[in-house]
Amino acid sequence: MAPGKGLPNPQVKQPLFSFGVITDVQHADIPDGRSFLGVPRYYRHSLEVLQRALGKWNALKLDFSMNFGDIVDGYCPKDKSLITIRKVLDEFSKFDGPVYHIIGNHCLYNLPRSDLTGLFNIPSFHGTAYYEFSPSPEYRFIVLDAFDISAIGWPVMIQEHLQPSDSCKRRTRTSIRTARLDCAVSGEDS
Repeated sequence: MAPGKGLPNPQVKQPLFSFGVITDVQHADIPDGRSFLGVPRYYRHSLEVLQRALGKWNALKLDFSMNFGDIVDGYCPKDKSLITIRKVLDEFSKFDGPVYHIIGNHCLYNLPRSDLTGLFNIPSFHGTAYYEFSPSPEYRFIVLDAFDISAIGWPVMIQEHLQPSDSCKRRTRTSIRTARLDCAVSGEDS
């Protein structure tokens, strides 16, 4: 592909765009503890880490940032979920450019996806969280909804998101436990 078609000119040393990525902020206004797997967690300190990242990105004048999910922790008290997510989003708003969010499982443990798509400014088609954006001509980011087919994040009556029937039958032996769990949740035999 020739220069000008999305690839930088080899003589030019400037990138077409630069961006920051963060994942698993997992903030909660609770005492430090451990994850479900025993990993140490510093829930309140996570905002300070996010603030440092955003400050660095602003100093570097990055074009955009991406949050790969889980801005709130699964241990966050459910009655504080909305306040906690808004608090983290207030921090993200201090970034000097667009922020693109992906919904994580911990987010879905705390709020329904219909609330999250609105809070994260994710365009939603039938409740899903797939979208795209283009930071530069010739480049397009396609953001996938990892929990479209999932037992979490959907009202119980939306069965099409709970029935990975054909995919359950095609799973490899290495993921048989996961397939059985998925099939059990959807009410199918594995």
